[in-house]
Amino acid sequence: MRVKKFEARSMKEALRMVKAELGPEAVILGARENKRSFGLGGETSFEVTAAVSETTLQKKRFVESRLKDDDREKFRAADARMQRRMIEKMVEKRLQAQVATPQRSSYNSEPVAQVTSSADPNWKPRPITKISYIDIPDETPVYATRRPAAPAPSPASRPTSAPTAKANVDGREVEVRGKIRSLAREAFEAGRSTTVTPPKAQAGITPSAQSAATTTAMETQEIASLKSEINRLQTLLEGFQKVPQTFQGASHPGAEFGLSYDFSRCYQKLVEAGVSGDLAGEILHRAAQEIDPMNAKKPAIIEAWVAKWFLQNISICQRPLASKFHIFVGPMGGGKTSQLVKTAAQLVIREKKRVAIVTTDTTKVGAIDQLKIYCQILNVPFAIVRDRSEWQWLESQMGSIDHVLVDCPGVALKDMEEISMMRSMIPGFDSQAVHLCLSSSMKETDALEVVRRFRVVQPTDLVFTGLDLSIQHGVIATVQMRSGLPIHSFGIGARVPEDFELATKERVLDLLFKLSSLKRITEK
Repeated sequence: MRVKKFEARSMKEALRMVKAELGPEAVILGARENKRSFGLGGETSFEVTAAVSETTLQKKRFVESRLKDDDREKFRAADARMQRRMIEKMVEKRLQAQVATPQRSSYNSEPVAQVTSSADPNWKPRPITKISYIDIPDETPVYATRRPAAPAPSPASRPTSAPTAKANVDGREVEVRGKIRSLAREAFEAGRSTTVTPPKAQAGITPSAQSAATTTAMETQEIASLKSEINRLQTLLEGFQKVPQTFQGASHPGAEFGLSYDFSRCYQKLVEAGVSGDLAGEILHRAAQEIDPMNAKKPAIIEAWVAKWFLQNISICQRPLASKFHIFVGPMGGGKTSQLVKTAAQLVIREKKRVAIVTTDTTKVGAIDQLKIYCQILNVPFAIVRDRSEWQWLESQMGSIDHVLVDCPGVALKDMEEISMMRSMIPGFDSQAVHLCLSSSMKETDALEVVRRFRVVQPTDLVFTGLDLSIQHGVIATVQMRSGLPIHSFGIGARVPEDFELATKERVLDLLFKLSSLKRITEK
């Protein structure tokens, strides 16, 4: 929806500007006469606020882009009825051409906008997107780059930051292995050079024969000595291999939680995705107890176990839109109003529900006017509640309304007095859901503190907004697991109503492991 103000010396000129800029389908939201001077002449002016949907505006721009300069001027000078007919005619031709030559779209392609005549009574909006989830642009995806599977790290290639004792053990192990190879090579060469005197030559013992026999005995004794040394070194090497993993100390990620080196890669991946280190350590400690030691050498099996654990333990709202009253609370800047409007648009446009919007925010400048404009666009009733006693009367007037969405004022995190005051304004209806809105770019400690302080309003679930403002979404899983509150929905961006998603377990897993980004890169 595009909303714009126009100012001119006369009302007629202002309306002409509205028609030229937004087209004949523009809706006039308000008009007033300014007493202050306009321009250098010092005359009064007229101000008109108009709005038009993005689809209608795209139709107008599409028609103007297909006209020559002279025809474009005639089109702009024509009356609204003539413009509307011309737009519908050219758009209809364009649609017929698209039907004749259908366009193929892939997973990575941008969605093709469907321009349809608003005069058609059977017109229905096309789905906004062709993919499962709304694409979140990410400059540097954490796990978007495909990497070849790394071989299991040998003791010689362990990190150089290991303790001195472990470095000495690794050095001696390498030295022992080198000695074994050297001794084995010498034994092999000695065996090749051993000469056995044929039986015929032993009939007559000559000095040369005695010398050959002596040499053979010495070489046999040397081979036996080499074999004994090899056996001793092999026993020593087996003792090195029995050293426990905890001997490494804190030389790899996750070692402070008792995790072996095999689980360090998955631990680091979860922490880089924003998951709390304590939570990642708990999950992988449980994985180490359940996964077979032989399978623990394979990173893919560990990640599959972790993904299954998240799918089983993440809590999601089962009926997110079932309640009649939906109350949005949260700190300042948490995206409550935007998420409320997106939810209302989903209920009106896609669910075909009758919705009313109520606000208790009488302190924020422009909050009431902003919601009024959205209510005019969605054609839904709007009300202001200034006292808790007004809820009973308001409930009696909304018997035919399916859902009532309530916008509460944003409060400071450390001001418990404001939070308590907001609690006194929340109605105590039986069928109500209190959505606590949090920004996904918040730090884990701040988000958990917000949840703790807002316990007084008895939130029923969590709403995470601004997913496009962060590349680490592990705070979503951390806050949900630590608070025990299910996740209701996500706010992806600033577009209304497109950037809205009801939460699913698969979407949370996708945000943690960047599965959508990885799939797009794999398909290229």
